[in-house]
Amino acid sequence: MNENKEWTYFDENKGEWISPHLTLTELDARHDAGEVSDHTRCVNARMAQRGGIETPGIPYSMISRFDIKFIPQVDELHAAREGKPITVFSGPNNGGKTLLLKHLFSIVGHGGYLVGCNHFSQVDILNSRQRDKHEHRRFFENFMYGFQASQQNADDNELKLDQVLTGLKDSQRKRLFDTASALIGNRFSMERTDLENEFSPFYVSMDGENLRYGSSGTRLFLTVLGILLDERFSTLLIDEPEIGLSPRVQSALATFLYDKDRREQFCPHLKQLYIATHSHIFLDRTAYSNNFVVSKEGKIITAKPLHSVGDFHQLQFNMLGNELEALFMPSAIVIVEGESDAIFIGKVVQLHLPNRKVAIVRSHGEGEVLKKLNYFRESFGDLAASPYRDRLFVLFDKKISTCLGRIQDAGVPTENVVVLSKNGIEYFYPAHLIARAFACDEGDVPTIKLENDPIEFNGHRFSKKDLSAFVAAGLTAGDVLHAELDVIVKKLQVACT
Repeated sequence: MNENKEWTYFDENKGEWISPHLTLTELDARHDAGEVSDHTRCVNARMAQRGGIETPGIPYSMISRFDIKFIPQVDELHAAREGKPITVFSGPNNGGKTLLLKHLFSIVGHGGYLVGCNHFSQVDILNSRQRDKHEHRRFFENFMYGFQASQQNADDNELKLDQVLTGLKDSQRKRLFDTASALIGNRFSMERTDLENEFSPFYVSMDGENLRYGSSGTRLFLTVLGILLDERFSTLLIDEPEIGLSPRVQSALATFLYDKDRREQFCPHLKQLYIATHSHIFLDRTAYSNNFVVSKEGKIITAKPLHSVGDFHQLQFNMLGNELEALFMPSAIVIVEGESDAIFIGKVVQLHLPNRKVAIVRSHGEGEVLKKLNYFRESFGDLAASPYRDRLFVLFDKKISTCLGRIQDAGVPTENVVVLSKNGIEYFYPAHLIARAFACDEGDVPTIKLENDPIEFNGHRFSKKDLSAFVAAGLTAGDVLHAELDVIVKKLQVACT
C-alpha cells in the first residue's frame, strides 16, 4: 500500500484544507479519533497538484484501498523508464497490467493521457467545437476521482473519435488521413453533407462512404492514431491497442508505433509511450528490454524486463498462450537421416506427444543435414533468433562425417544435436516387434544383421523401409522405449510446452 504523505482533507470547523499532507494510515487514525467523518472531503495530492484546477475531493468512505505491492515500485519504474520512448507491458489476464498503467498515469499527470480499453466510439456528422482550455486537465481529474474512489473501476476513454477529429488542426487531420491510408489502404477525407451549402456540417468519408458505415475496428484504429496527434500530451498510455483490430491492422499499427523516425515525424511532441497488451504483435522487437512481463501473485504485481531472445519467445509462446500449431506450423522440427528414421521416429512422437504437431524431416543422408538447416534459415531467418530456437533437433546415426560444430553454428542448440550410440535406427526398435517380423524368438534378434538392406533372417526378407513400417504399425504407447529414444522424447516434450 502506498504510504506517501499525499492526502489532505477539508476541516469544516476551520473552513480550510489541513496541512501538511498525511499518509493514508495517518488519515485513517484521524478518522478513528473522530476528526474525520465518513463524509469528510479528502484529496490526494496528485489530484490537486497535477490536475491544476479546483477539485471537489471524494468522501473519506469512498477512498480506494490498494492493498497491492508493486515490484519495482511504480515511481521507481517510472523514473527508470524516463527518456525511453517505448515501454510494453504484457502477460496473462488479471496480471495487473491495467492497474500498473493507471498508477503510472496518476504519476504522469495531465501532460499524459490514458487510452482505456473502452475506446470504441460511433461517429457521424461532425459539428465545429471550441476546445475547452482546461479540458485535458479535467480528463486527468476525472480519472483521479474514479481511481481514488473505491466504488469505481472504469476503463472509459474520455476522448471520442468525433472530439479527436474536430480538435485537430487541418494539417494534423490531413496527416492522420494520409497516414491511416498508407497503413490500412482506405482513403479518408472530410466532406460536406450538402455540397451546395458551405455552412452544412462535415462527415468523414472512407472510400466514398460515410465512416459511420465503416467497421468498428477502423474507428478504433483512427481513434488511437488521432490521439497520438494531440499536442497536449507528451506521454500516452494505451491499454490493449489490439482491441477490434485484425492481425493485419495490428501489425501495421505496431510497426508504425515502434518506428522511431516515422513516429517522430508523425507526432514529434510525443516523448513516451506505454502500452499494455495481450497481443504478441505489439511486443517491441527493436529492443527486448522495452518489453516487460507483468504478473500477479497474491497481492504482489511484478514487472520484469526481457533480456534475451529466449525471454522474448517464452513470453510469446508460454505466457501469452500462443502456439505454433495455431499458425498451422509444427511445434518442433526433427531432422533425421533417412526414411526409416522418419517412419519410426514419427510414430514414436505420435504416441508420446499426441497433442503436438512435430515435423519429422528427412535429409536423405547425414551430409544433407546442413542443406536442410540452410533451407530453414532462409524460411525463418536467423534460427537462433526465431521461434524455433529451442524447437529444432537433429538426429544422427553413430557414424557421421559432418562436423557437429557446423550444425551448432547453423543455429541448432548443442543439447538438441543427438548422436545415437549405434549405426542405424533399427537397433532401437523394440525387440519383440523385430522378433514378430522375422517369426523368431527375441533371443535371436541380436544375431540379425540389421545394418544390411535388405535384411534377411529365418526365411523372411524386409527392406529397411518396410521393416520400419512394420515396426511402426505394431508400436504402442505401452512399449518401453530405448533409453536413448526416451531422452529425445523428453527433450521434445519440454520444448513443446
